[in-house]
Order: sequence, then C-alpha cells, then structure tokens
Amino acid sequence: MCPLLQSYGEEAQKTQSIGYYTAGCIENAVMLPADGEGFQVIRLSRNRYYGHPELINYIKSLGRAVSVSMGSTILIGDLSQRNGGPMPDEHNSHQNGLDVDILLWQHPVVTKRLLTPDEREHIHPVSLLTPDNKGIDGSRWNHIYANILKLAALSNRVERVFVNPFIKRKLCQTYRDEKWLRKIRPWWGHDGHFHVRLRCPDDSPLCKPQPPIPDGITNGCDSDLNQWFTNEGKVISRVKTKETYQPRLPKECLKLLGKEDYHLR
Repeated sequence: MCPLLQSYGEEAQKTQSIGYYTAGCIENAVMLPADGEGFQVIRLSRNRYYGHPELINYIKSLGRAVSVSMGSTILIGDLSQRNGGPMPDEHNSHQNGLDVDILLWQHPVVTKRLLTPDEREHIHPVSLLTPDNKGIDGSRWNHIYANILKLAALSNRVERVFVNPFIKRKLCQTYRDEKWLRKIRPWWGHDGHFHVRLRCPDDSPLCKPQPPIPDGITNGCDSDLNQWFTNEGKVISRVKTKETYQPRLPKECLKLLGKEDYHLR
C-alpha cells in the first residue's frame, strides 16, 4: 500500500475519547472480545462492550494478571455503547469509552469453562453487604476481591476505582499504608461490582479529564472515608448517585450520536 494512503487510512480509523465521562462520546471505538485470558463479558445483548483501545488493553491485561496470579476470572459488565454517549438507564457515566464495570463476585464455573450466552445474560452483581446495608457480609467477602482491586488500581492508566464505602473501609483495614488505596474512591452503590475509570489518553485531545484526587489525600482511609458514614454524607451522596440529568454534550458528539436535541457544551 502507498505510504500516503496507509497513513490516511490509519488517521481515518483513529479512536478518540471525546468530552467528559458523564457527557461525551467515542469515535471509532474498539470492541472488547466476549472472552479472553482471565475475563468473560456478561449481558452481551446490551451491546455495551466498546471502548478506547487503552480500556480494551487494560481489561485484557487485568484479566491475564488475575488468571496468572490467582487462577481466577473476572466478569466484565458495561463499558460504553458503540459511539458512547448517554445510556437509557442507570448510568450517567460510561460515555467516552474509558469506564468499565467489573463484578466482584466470582461465578463458580467461570474458571472451568466459558459461560454460554444465556448464562451470561442472567448474571447480575451480588451485593457483599449485610442485609441491613451496614457493613460487609463476612460470609460473602473473599480475599480474592481485595487482591483483584489492588491489581486494578496499580495500573498507571487508572484515574479512579469506585467501590462502596464499606468495601473501601475493608481494604483500609487490610492494606492500611499502601499508596494504591488512594485511587480506590468510595461511592454508594458499587457493592457487588467495582467501576474502573481510566485517565484521558494522550491521543484524545478532546477528552475532558476528571479533576485529580486532592493532594492531601494519601490513602483515603481517614477523614476522607469517615465522612461517608455521617448522616450528611449518606444523604447527599445517595441523592447524587440516583440523580439523572441531560448532559451538555460536546458539539463533536452531537454529529456522531445524531442527537441534535442535546445541549452544546
């Protein structure tokens, strides 16, 4: 192929994460395979297995690490839709191809064989909290979960890993002084899965980064975590988790998504 034509073709297929995690889209997204070493994707009918190559490579790398170091397999939930953008349900984020949900629960057969499409369709996160939602259920907690979260957070590509505040507290009790805990951020919900968010890739100048974690937070195991268990923290955070809104999408996303009714940024 002519070098000029090859260069043009590569440029035409360049993937870009555009906008913010809660108001964005993704151009030329890459599809995550339904399974690979150490991972299997669930609920394939939702068509939410697209992302930036950085996210796809991250998931593959994490799956390999979990398989090699623990002999285990992670179950992958939602990434983004093919062009990203808002989803018609509970997600406000997952819009620019840099977010992924990963189940904490380890399905008893996934390390032995591939799940069938029907089996994958009926898997949902299993809460690790007690019935009254006031702590971790010791009968459901497994040290493997802590090890997986540690592996997930250690990557330089990761901006944040969202988990339930009670899960964060459990990690703090186990790993108190380890710096990777800084990336583990508490947020209500996330009691049966964790949510990984990658940094804006260098090749996506239109990606809007999330403000960095404040410098004063070392591992997030002190007052930063304790505030989540105050009455004010519980009320405000749960309201924010449940609220929905119409995002102001970047103009580049309006054309890509065909949503002229969305506000310009």
